[in-house]
Amino acid sequence: MKSSNLSALDPFGQALLAYWRGDTSAMLVHEYKTGRVASIPVSVFFRSPKEFYPTEKVLPWCRGRILVVGAGTGIHAVELQRQGYKVTALEINPQAVRILTERGVKDVRQCDFFGFTGGRYDTVLMLGHTIGICETLSRIPMLLETCASLLTRGGQLLLNSVDESLAPDATDRAGYPGELEFRLSHEGNVGSWMRWLHVDFHTLSEQARGCGWHTEKLVENHKAEFLARLHPMPNMASLERL
Repeated sequence: MKSSNLSALDPFGQALLAYWRGDTSAMLVHEYKTGRVASIPVSVFFRSPKEFYPTEKVLPWCRGRILVVGAGTGIHAVELQRQGYKVTALEINPQAVRILTERGVKDVRQCDFFGFTGGRYDTVLMLGHTIGICETLSRIPMLLETCASLLTRGGQLLLNSVDESLAPDATDRAGYPGELEFRLSHEGNVGSWMRWLHVDFHTLSEQARGCGWHTEKLVENHKAEFLARLHPMPNMASLERL
């Protein structure tokens, strides 16, 4: 997501803060351009490690210094920090940044991922379908280029996403079904329309291969959600300069 669209996330931050301050019944509404509306209990953004979905159970693959992109309420950053990892939580939403800090995450940065220059990491983590910040397939190379600039030699990108072609309203969308347009609302606060990308594993692999990256599927569930590991090929120019 571009920094200029930050206002689109204001209802999300408002809902998170409401729950964090005690409103355990808080709800977040997704309204899609296709007409589909989904209401999500905000409690899901505060789930415990025991409640993690199969595609976000990344501990077996995490290593080294970790950058958690789109850290949200810190459910992954807090657990990784508890496990002894050195974690940087990157988040653009100011209300989420406040929650991350109050939850005790030691290194919190409020910044747009595409403008972040905070050093080198062994693992870049994008859970919660955070690859959606690409907005469109055409921006995946930009995301991978940014990741390459942040990874150590031999570093990895771990991400999860889903195949939107199986969604009920997929046939109502023009173009690639994973290029979504929706807006968020909470208690009458309606955000502006925003773009978000869900990408299937095959398309992700093709896009990554074209940028000189290797892709490996680690986990998949019956809803076509998957966890993938990506890393730059050794002959990438960006790595040769390291």
